[in-house]
Amino acid sequence: MSENLNNEQELLKKLARGDQEAFRALFSQHYRALCFFAASIIIDRQEAEDIVQESFSRFWDKRAGFPTAAAVKAFLYIATKNACLNYRKLRERRNEREKAFVYLQEGDDLSTFDPVLAETEIIGELYREIENLPTQCRRVFTLSYLEGRKNEEIATTLGISYNTVRTQKLRALKLIRSALLKKNLLPALMAYLAFLKSIN
Repeated sequence: MSENLNNEQELLKKLARGDQEAFRALFSQHYRALCFFAASIIIDRQEAEDIVQESFSRFWDKRAGFPTAAAVKAFLYIATKNACLNYRKLRERRNEREKAFVYLQEGDDLSTFDPVLAETEIIGELYREIENLPTQCRRVFTLSYLEGRKNEEIATTLGISYNTVRTQKLRALKLIRSALLKKNLLPALMAYLAFLKSIN
């Protein structure tokens, strides 16, 4: 028992000093079990392995702050679990986004729907309206809805307040909605709103 404890403490000291051999030993000890754990959450072996490797990378950045091997193990499992849950949320949002665009391509009346028109006019018009937004509106809209960034991150990136980000997002949505309605592009508008709902 005492020998195991001494070995554990020695491993933690080596990790804190940045010892690569100690890190490889820790990696070998937990990697396969963590991959199995991650894959049980997201059902994607390759993505699970990527997530586990990222968890080890995060551990390496914080390696000096763990008092016990149990704390290291807890961190690795919690980091992996949280990353898996975030991945599932992003995947669900992506699926919703795809459904929105399928709706756009299918239209309400299949007998009169022209997929070429949808591709060249409706989708094109949507992006033209985004480009026509005032500069700050366009930047906020692009960062938020096309790149998926959070309001706090957008505020920091653009050097504006959180409330300004929210105001500019609302303004952009109103301008695009109004423009599409004036051009009688209701199917595009509905798909657009579904798209926004899926990524919020």
